Amino acid sequence: MALPEDRELSICPSTYIGMFISDSSTRVIFVSEGCTMAVGYTPEDLIGTRARDFIADSIGRDDYLDQYEDRDTHELVGFDDEANVYSMWINIKSARGAPVLHRIISFKCDATIVYLGVTFPEVPFRDHSTHVIEKLDGELAQLSVSPEDQERARGTRPMPQTFMTPNRQAKCVLILENYAPQNADQQINGPLINFALASIDRIIDADNTDLISFPFLKLVAPEDVLHVTTYLEDLSGSTDVKFKRFALLSRPRIIEGDIEVQDEDNMRVLVEGLGAASSKDGIVLFLRKLRTLPPPKRHNMHEYTHSRIGTTSDDDHLSLLDILSTDPETTDAAPGWSQLR
Repeated sequence: MALPEDRELSICPSTYIGMFISDSSTRVIFVSEGCTMAVGYTPEDLIGTRARDFIADSIGRDDYLDQYEDRDTHELVGFDDEANVYSMWINIKSARGAPVLHRIISFKCDATIVYLGVTFPEVPFRDHSTHVIEKLDGELAQLSVSPEDQERARGTRPMPQTFMTPNRQAKCVLILENYAPQNADQQINGPLINFALASIDRIIDADNTDLISFPFLKLVAPEDVLHVTTYLEDLSGSTDVKFKRFALLSRPRIIEGDIEVQDEDNMRVLVEGLGAASSKDGIVLFLRKLRTLPPPKRHNMHEYTHSRIGTTSDDDHLSLLDILSTDPETTDAAPGWSQLR
């Protein structure tokens, strides 16, 4: 697939969010707009294709997929695999043909792989297997391994270096229609929800099928509606992936006739969110539950105070910001990462 002449690749790091089915098809079901700057493909180019076909490393496309599932047994890798977050480096084929180095942060969620791609276009292409063998040579030499054993080790198929960290918070993905602030209804209720994974019921008291065509801002705690609205505006005007913490209502009133829980009695669910936009398919929000909070108090004007969401948690986990900002192979890595293979 050739890159049109009027479509330029970014020479600076780019970020984008993608989703593909976690079976042998690896069918791509969503990609945000940032992929165009990152690798030259539009979301329309990629939807319905196989994610495995874009891996440029010669170690084998299935080797990366084995990080999520064992090819022989088809069993999940690791304990409570849905709870893990994965970090790996992959060379991805661009539309111009040249591979682009990516750091991939990925999550398993309802038989779907959700990933954040961060590109490093300034790094020249270096096949992963060559890097692994050079690293192995140095380690074997230090151990005084015999030449015969060194040759045998070099012939072993190198695997991707994959790290994971426990991430036991519930996760979900919502896809919203494109946000149009000039739309009077969207100004009040926000964009409608077009898609929701079933795991939303692990975050709030709601069924994913009932959320289709439901206004997103009606799920948001009233004290956070204003800055979530700003967040949606920022996403709509950018190709970048953006981070936000905010609170959802634990028991939103979705179906007419359901018992309505008043806002002042409705527990809040604090979530971390990664969002990105696609001009055709809307806004994707990857949400991760942190904890449940009591509703905030009203001040003297009978309005809620802002939820005053902190940047840290007393829970034993890495925040999404920790995960995104540290490489587990470097000395500045946040504690909690461990090598998977």
